[in-house]
Amino acid sequence: MRRGFKAWCERTSSEYRQALGLSLAVSLDPLILAEHLNVRVLMPDEVPGVSPKSLIQLKGSDGLATWSAVTITQGGIRLVILNSGHPSTRQANSLAHELAHIILNHTSDDTQWSPEGVLFRNSFDEEQEDEANWLAACLLLPRQGLLQAYRRQPRPDELARHFGVSQKLVNWRLRMTGITRQARRAAALRAATNR
Repeated sequence: MRRGFKAWCERTSSEYRQALGLSLAVSLDPLILAEHLNVRVLMPDEVPGVSPKSLIQLKGSDGLATWSAVTITQGGIRLVILNSGHPSTRQANSLAHELAHIILNHTSDDTQWSPEGVLFRNSFDEEQEDEANWLAACLLLPRQGLLQAYRRQPRPDELARHFGVSQKLVNWRLRMTGITRQARRAAALRAATNR
């Protein structure tokens, strides 16, 4: 990632949370952020004109594994379609990821419809995906807020419940931000000074 990007993501998360009246240590509902960004969010069965056959595919076992969310922009209208078969914690991360693409002004000119009416992408921009992943994680789990919550309750399952995200995302964020390492050093320092 480009120099300064991670710090920019933390500042951006803080700015959006401030605009929404949220502290860093509380859960961010990505639906509220979507509304703030003027982005419409739908589930597959809420999309007009989707055939019953397509709905079965989108919501079936194949669809659960193959897609999480997609953003469609047309005529100035931005729409995110979420995979309704995923748990709410994964939907939160998927929506935050799509909103991160929008915040970052990422463009995808390669989205196309097949003759059968299937939406697909021709390519994958790894740098854009990495950036969206990082910003989404910062939006949902800002480092300072996660650190505050971790000091009160260090169990990842409790942190996941508190922030409304998956435990997998919490564990990743704790590791990537160095919070667990920082907490271990602080505990070791306290133990050494109390001897």
